[in-house]
Amino acid sequence: MRVPVVSWLFAVAGVCAAFPDAASAHPSSGIVVDGQGQVYFQDIAGDVIWKIDAQGKLTKFYDKVGGHFLALDAEGSLARADLKGFKRVTAAGVKPALIVAEGGAPIAVNSDGNLYSALGSLEGSKAGGALTRISPDGKQQPFAPELKATLEKLGISGLATGPEGSLYLACNNAVLKVKADGTFTKVAEKVEVKDCDEDIPDDPTVRMPALRGLAVDAKGTVYVAATGCHRVVKITADGKVETVLKSERPWSPTGVAVSGEDVYVLEYTHAHANADKGWRPRVRKLGRDGKVTTLATIPAKEPEGRPK
Repeated sequence: MRVPVVSWLFAVAGVCAAFPDAASAHPSSGIVVDGQGQVYFQDIAGDVIWKIDAQGKLTKFYDKVGGHFLALDAEGSLARADLKGFKRVTAAGVKPALIVAEGGAPIAVNSDGNLYSALGSLEGSKAGGALTRISPDGKQQPFAPELKATLEKLGISGLATGPEGSLYLACNNAVLKVKADGTFTKVAEKVEVKDCDEDIPDDPTVRMPALRGLAVDAKGTVYVAATGCHRVVKITADGKVETVLKSERPWSPTGVAVSGEDVYVLEYTHAHANADKGWRPRVRKLGRDGKVTTLATIPAKEPEGRPK
């Protein structure tokens, strides 16, 4: 079916906000995996990007980064782009490269070499757009403007790339697929998590299960963090929802990355509470055999980069 975000914590009816100025409102969803199996994730409390190499060693990759979402520029296509509102945290000419959205909006670099962002409007442009496309030459323009009315009702809380140049959007309780030509479908609407360990956010405008970061495998299967349920769910192309990973309290999943048949999950403590409750990240891997392995846990007092 063709059809012509409230933000996670800043939803206003009829406004597509996509986390503006939300630096202190929620923990990060930023996690990516490169072609060498190296995992990068954001520690919003420590203002750090950490790297887990293919041998499992954890090191600090970048300090004083800010933002809430990461994008992997695998081919370095945006090396020369003027990325206003974004930060390239990898040295020029080095690939793959990491890009951070400084304003807190979900971002993704697609196979077409463009950076896509869930911005509500374009600075200096009369044409607003629920999604913004930034080309390798730095030009910004609205993408799929027909999507805006739908997203004003649903909100955008996550953005990922999929097969054949498609984009996938997580909303509070739905997942959308946007094709390269801008047409879109609803992969799943009014998502229900049957074994939800319900953790209702204080903000009454956030609809459960409060979906956030997501990733898509080569078959078009979606893995998304159901933050409000302490679960990661798998959504098939025909909309079937199944829990594949559970987080014990106080942990909740906030971001997801896929590499082959392995799923990497970024979790935070107290993800639906204020920062004073303590936001501490960890990364776990769900292997193709169903085994769950903890790859890294950042302690409350980290001597290298995280505040005491």
